[in-house]
Amino acid sequence: MGRRVAVTGLGVISALGSGKDAFWKALVSGKNGFSEVKSFSTAGYRTSVGAEVSDFSPRSAASYVLAASQEALSDAGLRADALAPSRCGAALGTTTGELLRVEAELLRHINGGSPLPATLRAAFRFSPGCLASDLGRSLGFRGPHRVLTTACSAGNAALSFSFDKVEEGRADLMLAGGVDLFSDLSLAGFNRLLAVAPEVCAPFSKDRKGLIPGEGCAILVLEPLDAARERGARVYAEFLGYGLSSDGLHPTVPDAGGIGRAMAACLRDCGLSPADVDYISAHGTGTALNDRVETQAIHAVFGPAAPRIPVSSIKSMLGHAMGAASALEAAAACLSLETGVIPPTMNHVPGDPDCDLDYVPNASRRTEPEVVLSNAFAFGGSNAVIAFSKPGRARPGTPETRTRVAVTGMGLCEEADPLAIVETLLPDKDLRYIDRPMAFALCAAKRALDDAGLDPAALGDSGGVVLDCTGELDSFLPFYKDLVQGGPSAVEPRLFPNVLNSAAATRVAIAFGLRAVNWTLAGSFPGGECALACAFDFLRRPAGPGLVLAGGVLAGPAVPGARARGRGPGRQGAFIMAVERLDEAVARGARILAEVEGYEEALDPGTKKRRMPSVDGLRTSLSRLKGASEHVGQGWWGGTIRLRMSKP
Repeated sequence: MGRRVAVTGLGVISALGSGKDAFWKALVSGKNGFSEVKSFSTAGYRTSVGAEVSDFSPRSAASYVLAASQEALSDAGLRADALAPSRCGAALGTTTGELLRVEAELLRHINGGSPLPATLRAAFRFSPGCLASDLGRSLGFRGPHRVLTTACSAGNAALSFSFDKVEEGRADLMLAGGVDLFSDLSLAGFNRLLAVAPEVCAPFSKDRKGLIPGEGCAILVLEPLDAARERGARVYAEFLGYGLSSDGLHPTVPDAGGIGRAMAACLRDCGLSPADVDYISAHGTGTALNDRVETQAIHAVFGPAAPRIPVSSIKSMLGHAMGAASALEAAAACLSLETGVIPPTMNHVPGDPDCDLDYVPNASRRTEPEVVLSNAFAFGGSNAVIAFSKPGRARPGTPETRTRVAVTGMGLCEEADPLAIVETLLPDKDLRYIDRPMAFALCAAKRALDDAGLDPAALGDSGGVVLDCTGELDSFLPFYKDLVQGGPSAVEPRLFPNVLNSAAATRVAIAFGLRAVNWTLAGSFPGGECALACAFDFLRRPAGPGLVLAGGVLAGPAVPGARARGRGPGRQGAFIMAVERLDEAVARGARILAEVEGYEEALDPGTKKRRMPSVDGLRTSLSRLKGASEHVGQGWWGGTIRLRMSKP
């Protein structure tokens, strides 16, 4: 078993107040964070209400992240300048990152103020991928850094990533959490899906009418439990582990089976039984379908224990803060363990026969929970569930795994018209509403599976996808232009999921029925180095997937230097690898292209962009591999990954 992981610091910015003390006081008192939207006109929307941060400025993702990180470090009794830089890192989850700055650049163009190429180059400066490296640079950290854009489960994804780094000894401290900003684009999308409530969010309630969008940021300090005790730190909770799943079914409709697989995987990963869980922090968005499906999944996983477990949703007070939501809920879960109080589900009216659990209605409850699960589910079926306990709780030992990992297939798509190619490669798939980045990814994934001799239908629940996506603006641009020029009623609801950076990975998961994991990284290494490192870590976990399609996508005119023709750095396209456990690959007689033996990663705090990455640099290294070798990948934002590989 690896190192035990402690949560020793919390930093929060929310619609209920900034600072973790104000946040928690408001939660346990049932305070409502909703008010009339002030940041833009809500004319034409189903609601005029939002959950905006009112006591913090400037209003930017980077500012939120830095302030919450500084609070979390101070809360943990740590100073950034007294820590070992190479042993400290950061991972952040977000849906849209600096969306407000991107919108400002695009609005300038739409109003005739700048040509499109210049506008897109300016917008690229605010890509989500720079958030973690900019934070690391501000604090002097040089360890692992990552931005995960798995939509509304992104905070839990970042926490899961960071847990692995501390548990495995790749980092001694990780700042982990999520951030997102309230925006007209998000509200317009949910508005057209008829998913927003007109006044309040009432999860699991008989009269629930939808979600209320919000914003905020939460950062948790993760470090080894032994180290925290040695320095006399206050430990809010022990981070026990996590479970991931992918619905692999639909871009927006949740699936009880996928949600249940994530909760069950979390229990297995942590050595827990249903009887061990004392509180479930629900995803609980307040939409009719989501709440019903989450309740069904809890019944399926917990069986007879389900009715006795308190289940509450703090979105009833905070609104849905998108990529920050599950990070805020993780902070609340840790405070619940420390204080012995479970926050309520406010605005609750009982009576829905499909929502029949104990939802802690309308008042907080003192129960002294020992173990808490925190659920997060997202568009595209990217599900992540994490578990915390009171510190020092006895844990069953798990054997150390040394599973060897192999690359068994490669697929490259650099054609100028991937939309035409994908129809030829996948004639039996539903390809409606796909854009160029999705087409690149689908073509490369199909070629990787064919090259590996794998039939995705035979994978069951064991297949996953991890993609590093850069320039995912093909659908974003027309969606936002329609919003600006025609108002909220003019946007196409079926295109709303496509504006997310996670859209390409989601389409791959759906097309090939991948149900183990669906992760998107935010465009640091389009050649796939980051994704391959993630796949390596997943496959070495006892409860991990059996196969991961890992790679990168570089697409769109928003990327400075990106080219539709030619070769080398800047060439648009996608490169995807089939990555699996070596012993299983050998057993099925697969051709082994490379064994991945390990990797190291670092951030140069003084460098933001080194050079144009290549979508096929790693492919070239794998194709030329003889014996043992090292591939060095350099990302957009000053990161380096060194992959150690060998040819068996």
